[in-house]
Amino acid sequence: MNIPNVEKFRVRNEIILLLGAETEPLIQRTLEAIGYPVLTAENREQADDLFRSFAGAIRLLIIDISATGQSLPEIIASLRKSNPTLKVIVASKDVSPSERHDIYISGVIELIRKPVDKEQLLQVVRRIVEK
Repeated sequence: MNIPNVEKFRVRNEIILLLGAETEPLIQRTLEAIGYPVLTAENREQADDLFRSFAGAIRLLIIDISATGQSLPEIIASLRKSNPTLKVIVASKDVSPSERHDIYISGVIELIRKPVDKEQLLQVVRRIVEK
């Protein structure tokens, strides 16, 4: 994996990492269109590399849990080792009540439904990042 130039992303303090979001490119395009620096990772290992490279600058993680194929609590715990204050949003198509409970227990702040509504995405991201 080729790590992007760190300085390019330091224009704003709120770098957003999309994990497993290649199935929902609308998320990346929408966030970049309004100026958020966005990084992408296909799996936890790539996300770990980006977290190390950006030394705590990644403030928000958006996980497409259907695309990662990995355990959500394990992913969050691993990435929070690099940034304990990391905020997490989960994008998912279908979530049962028990899954919803498990998602929030693992430390997720917000759950957004797929297909993602651009306005909802922007409202959630702004509320979380611009606190």
